[in-house]
Amino acid sequence: MAQRRNNDICLFCFGTLNGDRVCVSCGKKEDDSPTPAHHLKRRTVLQKRYVIDKAIGEGGFGITYRAWDTQTAKKVAIKEYYPSGYVTRDPRSDKVIINSKQNHAPTNRGLKRFIDEAQNLSKITDHSGIVEVLNFFSANSTAYIVMEFLDGISLKSYVKRKGKLTAPDAFTILKPVILSLRGLHATGLIHRDISPDNVLITREGEVKLIDFGAAKHSNGDRDDASIVLKQGFAPEEQYRATGEQGPWTDIYALGVTLYYCMTGIIMPESIQRIYEDTVLPPSKLGVEIHPKAEQALMKALAVFAKDRYKMMDTLIDDLYGENDYYSFSSVRKDAAMSARQGTSEREKKMERSPTVNARDIKIQRKRTAQTIKDRIGISTPSRVVEKKENEPNYALSQDERYKKVTRKYDKAFPKQLADKLKRK
Repeated sequence: MAQRRNNDICLFCFGTLNGDRVCVSCGKKEDDSPTPAHHLKRRTVLQKRYVIDKAIGEGGFGITYRAWDTQTAKKVAIKEYYPSGYVTRDPRSDKVIINSKQNHAPTNRGLKRFIDEAQNLSKITDHSGIVEVLNFFSANSTAYIVMEFLDGISLKSYVKRKGKLTAPDAFTILKPVILSLRGLHATGLIHRDISPDNVLITREGEVKLIDFGAAKHSNGDRDDASIVLKQGFAPEEQYRATGEQGPWTDIYALGVTLYYCMTGIIMPESIQRIYEDTVLPPSKLGVEIHPKAEQALMKALAVFAKDRYKMMDTLIDDLYGENDYYSFSSVRKDAAMSARQGTSEREKKMERSPTVNARDIKIQRKRTAQTIKDRIGISTPSRVVEKKENEPNYALSQDERYKKVTRKYDKAFPKQLADKLKRK
């Protein structure tokens, strides 16, 4: 079978485009909308393997693209290191160029952190609650992480849409993440950025923890004393450059995430709680929760690390108990009902688009709706969740606290780290 040209690949379904640039499989017409100047152009090929479709997420330090892996014929997400405000793109070569001399040091520090994220994630296997890294490489004077493509919405969006979750639903949805964190901590890594923004619920009913840009080794390199945090979700030790961090750090953020799902309330910052702790148990706010589970949750939310759980194992034992407190059926029914609510924005756009095989599209849409009835995914456009640029926990944040405590890495990145990537 003759190999197709990249220009003939349908970027919606990996089918084949005809002479009118309409896919013979899905009936969609090729998207010819302009690409922002700082993004990789549509159909750019990386590593002679990955065909870029379009950006599906953009944050302060990177752009995430939807792409096709031509070797596996599967959709993937590719994260490109592109620190906004620090670099520009050469339109002729797609190379990323640092835009001023004073930006060399912070850009290279951020690049090292980005590569560390890829290396940390590549060590984690067989954990269903954590996004899988498939590959990472250097190109265009920057670096890329290839991840499994997750089609779904963030836990934060799910809670906003459905309202406060019941305790059984909250504990059930987050259980895959909780169990996977136990495996993550066993490798010596901690996430340091757990929040509803970084938990993704897919159409297939999977729940994944994403964005490991802040991950590091528990009590690791003390010279790498960076303050990277998300306000409201970070424990007090993350506010201190010399604060001892470990599994108990993730346990606090996990507790805040559970608390938010059940109450709809983001707790005060942990450093404020040191002086006045006004956090009430969920039961005092009308949440029906098993007493032992509530006791475990409040211990996870202790202000000081010495009063929290030290390991995920003990938290899991106390949170879920010997009995099966939480049935999976209720959340599945609720999610299935949500999946039946109308068509997604993506499907609505498809209805308005002129297509050749309109009848086939209608049949496919019905099949898709039937398939997701019993799944946890919500009918929303596919996306990979990225932090917003104005959030204070970026590695390249302009927050002065970060600049004062961040380790000074060697400026001579390109050759050293590129060689490091090649050895991998």
